[in-house]
Amino acid sequence: MKFKLLAIFTLFFSCFTICALGNTSEDNPDKELKIWFLSDIQPRNKKERKDFENAVKEINKNIADIDFTVVAGDIVDMTTEDSFDWYIDAKNKSYIKEWYEIAGNHDLKPDEGVLYKKKLNSQLNYTVTKNNLLMIFMSDEKRSSASDISNETFNWWKKLVINNQDKIIFVITHAPLKGSGITFSSFNRRNIIDSNRFTKMLKSNGVDLWLSGHLHIPHSIVSNFTSNKKFKNTKFLNISSIRRELMGFKDSESFIISLNCGSSLVEIKSRNHTRSSYNKKQVYNYKLNKKYLC
Repeated sequence: MKFKLLAIFTLFFSCFTICALGNTSEDNPDKELKIWFLSDIQPRNKKERKDFENAVKEINKNIADIDFTVVAGDIVDMTTEDSFDWYIDAKNKSYIKEWYEIAGNHDLKPDEGVLYKKKLNSQLNYTVTKNNLLMIFMSDEKRSSASDISNETFNWWKKLVINNQDKIIFVITHAPLKGSGITFSSFNRRNIIDSNRFTKMLKSNGVDLWLSGHLHIPHSIVSNFTSNKKFKNTKFLNISSIRRELMGFKDSESFIISLNCGSSLVEIKSRNHTRSSYNKKQVYNYKLNKKYLC
């Protein structure tokens, strides 16, 4: 009899504990999704390969618990077996095992992406979902200086955005949208061709964050993180380049973006790999219209 009572009490207590706690993975505000966003590695010689190699070492040493990495194109300067093999070997030295890339215009030179597809990803356009975060990846599809995205891909993107307004949506392209307000994005060779297709859609169906590279402008430029009142709830971020520029005056830079379970707050922190520190004046926090759920 005592054994039966003990069993009933144990079962009741276990059920009470589970019901009281609920789904701890969804409700734990300390559970963080941390993403490393970088772009424009494209070393023009073996000496410039050090910028990416050092960035990987710097992250390994100083930034723990990154869940995955996103590379917004221009991984190599010219497509060769050696250049892609070097990149793969360098990224494999990172403790981060999950990497997502898109092709920039340099990743299509001179072979229109044949080696990129063979070495990294056979799909130029794809999605990745992490809980209620939807990331839409769109590569350059032609080797022009601007980002050339086909109407077929645009329609695929449009359908995804319309049908997933209940999710947090990040879009990753190599060049920015014309009209985003990011410095130099108004120049035709520096943006997405026929950007108006996308901006027209954003007036009624926004995305939470549109990330791009291509411009190589330093994070210290004020208009690297922008919004446009015409576009519904959409922020734009220029990732800048891992490669150092301007004879060393422009450092190796990237962003660390964090979301916390049960919170609508997004934290965007500029990382300077040359100096092994965060850029304190380029830390952005903003609230989404919905919480990140784990």
